[in-house]
Order: sequence, then structure tokens, then C-alpha cells
Amino acid sequence: MLLHYLKIAWRNLLKYKTQTIVSMMGLAIGFTAFSFTMSWIRYELSYDSHNPDRDRIYRVVQVDTTKIEGLSNMVPDPLADYLPKAYPEIEAASFLFSSTQTLWINAGKDSIENVRTITADTSFFRVFYPEINLIFPQPLPSIAYVYTSSFDKKMNDFQLEKSSGFLGVVADQNTHSNVVFDQLRFVDYSSSNETYCPWCIGMGGAVYIRLRENVNADELIKKLTTISVDTDGRKLSFSFKIIPLSETHYTIPDQHANVKYTHLKIFALVAILVILSGLFNYIMLFVNRIKLRSRELALRKVNAASDYQLAGLLITEFLLLLLFSLLMGGVLTEWLFPHFLSLSQIEAPKAYFLAEAALYSVGIVAFSIIAITLPTLYFMQRSVRENIQPETMSHGGIKNQFTLTSIFTQLSISILLMFCTFVFLFQIYYLNHSDIGFNRHNVATISGLPMSKNELRSLPYIENAILFSPGFLPSLVTSGITLPADAGSPDEPTISYEIYPIESPDFLEFFEIQLLQGRNLYSNETQSCLLNETASRRQGHETVIGKKLGSWTVVGVIADLKTNSPLLPTQPAIYTSGANENSYAYRFAEGKRLETEQALQKIIAEKSQSLHRPTFRYMDDEYSNYTKSERNLLKLLSMMTVTAILIAVFGVYSMITLACNQRRKEIAIRKVNGARMNEVLFLFFREYFIVTLTAYIVALPVGVYVMQRWLEQYTRRVSMEWWLFAGVLIVISVVVFFSIFFRVHKAASENPAVVIKSE
Repeated sequence: MLLHYLKIAWRNLLKYKTQTIVSMMGLAIGFTAFSFTMSWIRYELSYDSHNPDRDRIYRVVQVDTTKIEGLSNMVPDPLADYLPKAYPEIEAASFLFSSTQTLWINAGKDSIENVRTITADTSFFRVFYPEINLIFPQPLPSIAYVYTSSFDKKMNDFQLEKSSGFLGVVADQNTHSNVVFDQLRFVDYSSSNETYCPWCIGMGGAVYIRLRENVNADELIKKLTTISVDTDGRKLSFSFKIIPLSETHYTIPDQHANVKYTHLKIFALVAILVILSGLFNYIMLFVNRIKLRSRELALRKVNAASDYQLAGLLITEFLLLLLFSLLMGGVLTEWLFPHFLSLSQIEAPKAYFLAEAALYSVGIVAFSIIAITLPTLYFMQRSVRENIQPETMSHGGIKNQFTLTSIFTQLSISILLMFCTFVFLFQIYYLNHSDIGFNRHNVATISGLPMSKNELRSLPYIENAILFSPGFLPSLVTSGITLPADAGSPDEPTISYEIYPIESPDFLEFFEIQLLQGRNLYSNETQSCLLNETASRRQGHETVIGKKLGSWTVVGVIADLKTNSPLLPTQPAIYTSGANENSYAYRFAEGKRLETEQALQKIIAEKSQSLHRPTFRYMDDEYSNYTKSERNLLKLLSMMTVTAILIAVFGVYSMITLACNQRRKEIAIRKVNGARMNEVLFLFFREYFIVTLTAYIVALPVGVYVMQRWLEQYTRRVSMEWWLFAGVLIVISVVVFFSIFFRVHKAASENPAVVIKSE
């Protein structure tokens, strides 16, 4: 019996090739995107799930409204030492830096790539792995470290001797962790606390704490909301927040992620919409094919076929296409898997994703069976006479409400995704091509270069070079100052400034920065400074020229330099003389990026004895990295939008094909009575244009609301102009028109006499 059902199902799928292929492609693409995305999300949510004490371990971050998500990775130097002493509910705290680097060995001839290194204080194991009992010598050596077993084997393969600071080998830890390492270095951070105003120093590491058993974390959160400390005669206030270890990976903004967690959730929602669109499309076609086969089903009933047998026949056909779609999705998954790993930066075996895909396949099949059961049972319960009697289409509309609803749903999803993608595209283009206050194009920075500025300028293809302190772009502010404001609102008596040391006066000329007021800095003018426009505006004066700020006198005001993420507002900034002596920024000729880098690499290899290799940073790339996640999300959304539109268009095309087949005699009679081609075409287009227009009216307000909320996060954003709304309506109308035109044109071109005779 099953073999018989499969044969009939296969013949019906071949009979409607176009609809079958479109349905399979839509479901396969949607399933592939959904399975990848949900696997990715589950992977992000499972960080450090292997740690039995993960519910007691938290990361401490500083509340800072000037940072993304209002959280800053920069915490004061003494925090890890201070917390266990001030709060007895904290069992241990550790301060650590994580990095991935290339380890050069054998005088630079060999290297070990992607060495994961953590530099931490001696409390590291007490916080994360208390079962590891490592004895530290006193005093702690300047270089003290341990290796994991696998990394120790790599070092032994190169026959490298270990220094006196080697403390031992620890077992490999699960790499699906926020604190994964190959080598772990220990540093005594307490010595840095003896410096001037240690609480004024923000370090770029991370502080993790381990709570004692049965401690209420919510109570500790309240206590950390405001911390006041006395240092060097000053009282400083801080606000901190603790984040559970299992949530740290996706809560703390990661600028290096190809796709951020929040964007990943958006794509998962879009994938669900595409799957639903594909399912609605196929269920609609399936139901209408049942109607076309109503006489066949009635005859089977007359020949003693039961309702259950007929339902089994129809569901077999439905499941056969669904299984083919999942199979195609599996092929796509296998093909796209390397690209997915590169995009997601996930370190997990393929078996993990195959298991996840299998789980989602079962879920989709179960949902589909439930969705198709009701219409199938409805048709099975109809009488033989109802099935044999042909249905007619009501004039001026689509009689089948399910078909109307299905097409409306598909078009609504397509219009919503199209509108959001267009707005998204214009916003990303605007962010990456608008003026940011300085010329960043064809500019590279490098530190530790063994040559002078004039030597650098003399190299081929290098147009200009200046001394340049790191921290400008990418924005890594290393110093700041808070000074009283003698003007401004009463609730803001002070202004916090970022401080950037620059080479004066070449800085403004090199970056083509506009001077708004006053003059440029003179060479080696150490007691004067420039302000950016935001700092000048916050002063509340028409001019700030001549004003004293700390030990500096303001001599000029420049345009705001947007060196940070477009999610963040520009902060008040002070620019003063004092650029780093061995760091440079240079501008190279158009298209000569690779040549200049190779020339500098050659000079470094000849003149430098250090195994350290300087890093080239290109400002175009660094600025683009701020929107890297958005750009990758845009690519994914564009693909899904095109898929959703194709599903909707072929759904309309299939229904027009069905309608033309059912109304062949009507079209022939209209032609006999003088109807022209455009009149027949308008007859069909009017019906589907009403559905399209209704879907547009419903989808656009949703799209506007979603994109307004999305654009609010950017400090610079585009506006949704009228032509964008008109463009979406025109595009979707043209697409629907052409999907109708070719099929109706073919039907209207038939010889009326032949049609009427065959009918």
C-alpha cells in the first residue's frame, strides 16, 4: 500500500514540476538558514555549561552610558583585589587579559599560530577551577606560567626548553568557554596599585568573581550599583554590574564578532518567516491540487476507498515533497558548512550541527503534519456529489479564502523583508560613505617601526607620514580627564574629556581636518590644546578660545572626529601635543596598499632583531569593522528577502496557472465577444493587485515601526523618504504583474474555437 501511495505521489510531483521545485527550494533555503541560526544561538547560550559552578561565577563590568549597551570592559586596576575584602559574599576574584597571538620560535623561522593566552593574577584557578591546586612560589617570578597538555606537546615537538618560571602542566580544559587558554601567565597586579590614583586607571582586562554558596546575587547587584572609594584625597564613585558566566559571551559587546548575538536573533526570526512563507505556499498549492483532483478522490471513494486511505494518500504526497526539501536542505547545509564556520567563528565538530539539524527537521515535519491535517480531513468529509460537482470561481474575486489568506501572508512577508532590507542597505551605505570629520582613506598605522618619519616618507608610494599615538582609530581611549564646567546645566557641573596626544601641527593637515575656530597647535606646544566641536558646545560659550582647561589653554576648535562606533555619540575630546615617538600613520598611493606593506615588512626584517612583528592597521578596515556585523546581517537578509519574494511570486504564478486552467472557457467566450488582450490581463491583475495592495498596507506600518526602532540606536541615521515607500510598492507590483502576464498571455493567445470545443 505504501509503495502504491509513493508512486502516485511521485507522479503528481512530476505533474506540477514548477510548483514542486519552487516549494522545495523555498523550504530548503529556509530550513538551512533556520538550522544554522538556531544551532548558532544554542551554541552561544551554552558557553561554560561544562563548569559545574557556573551559576556562582560572574563577570564584573562598569556601567558607562557612553559605551555600547551601557557597559564598559574597562575596570579600575584595584577592583579584583578590593571586591573580596569589601564584600564577604565574594569567595574569590581574578583580573585577567585574554589574547590570541602568533608565537615565533627558533629565531623567527618557525611559529605556532593562534596561541590562546590568558594573563591573570594568582586567583584565576580559585575562581574557575578550584580543583586545580597550583602552588605559587613567593615572591612570584616576573615570568610565571603553565601550559595545557596539548600545548605542552606542541612545545616539546619543537624541543623548546622551559624557563625557570614554568610552574607545570594542567589538563586541557573545555574550549567552549569564556576563559579558554593554551598558556596561562601569572602576574602580580598588586604592585600597580601603588601608582598614583590607581582607581583612576581603567584597564582593558576582565574581572571575574566567584560567589560563596547560597549567596543571593541580586542583593550583591544592588550593593555594586554605587561604590565609593577614597584615593589620594579624592572620593571617587563607580557603578558596576555583574553578568553570569554563561551569559558573558553574548552580553558583553564583542567588536570582533562577524555577527553579533542580537543580529543573530533577528536573522533567526527572518528564517522562521521564510519557512512559514514556504509552508504556506506549498500548503496552498497542495490544497488547490486536492480540489483539482476532487473527481479522482470521489471515484476512489465510489470504489470503496476509505477516508483514512485517501488521507494517507494525500499526506504521503505532502510528506514526500517535505522530505525532498529537507534532503535538499541537508545538501545545502553540507555545502555551506565551511562558510558558516568562517562566519560564525564557532569551534565545534560537524556532528554537533548535524544533530541540531536533525532535531529541527523533526520539528518542522511535526508542525507540517499538524498544519496539513485539517484541510485534508475537510476534503475527505465532503460527500461524493460535492467532490464530483465542479466549483466555479465567483466573479471579481477569489472564492477560496484559504488561498487568499495564503497569498496575502506570503506577499506581506515579502514586502516587510524588502522594505526593511532597503532601509538597512541605505543606512549601512550612509554610515560607511558619509563624512566622519577626517580623511581615513588609504591610511595605515604601525608601531615599533625601526626608522624615522623622514625615512618613512621617502619610501615609494608613501605620500605622507606623521608620528601617531595608537588609540585614535580604532578608538581605544587610554587617558581622560574630568574638569569643572563653569557653564552648562546645573545637573552637569563637570565635563569628562577624552585626551588624544597628536603630532602638532601636522595632524590636521595629514587627516584634512577642518579648523572651526582659532588656530592650529604650534610644533612642541605643550601648554595648549585643541577641542572638538562637542567639547566646545558643552562649554556653553560662543567661543572657548583662550579658556583654561586644567594645565592647557584652548587655542582652536576642530570638527568632531567620529572614530568610534556609530552606535555611540561623539564625546568631548582634547587634542594636545605628545604623539608616540615610535608609532606612525602613513598615507599610501591609491591601490598600493600591498606594495607598501611588503616594503615595510622587508625593512623590519632587516633592521629589527626582535621576534615581534608589528601589526599594520588600516583605518578604512578599522572603521568598517564597526559595522561588520550589520554588513554580514545585510547579506543574509538580502538572500532571505529574495527567497521570500520568489516564493510569493511563484505562488501567485501557480494560482494564476490554476485559474487560467479553470477559466479557459470564460476567457475564450470573452475573446469571441470582442475582449482584447489587455482587458483579459486586467481581469486577472485586478484580483491580485487588490491582495498585493492590502498586503502592502498591512506590512508597511510594521516595517516602519521595526526600522524606526532599529535606526534609533545609531547616532547618525537616514530618514525614510517617500520614494522608498513608493519604490517598494512599484517593485512588488511589477514583480506580481510579470508573474501574471506571461501565464495569462499564453492563455489568452489560445484559439477560442479550439478551447470551447475541448471544453
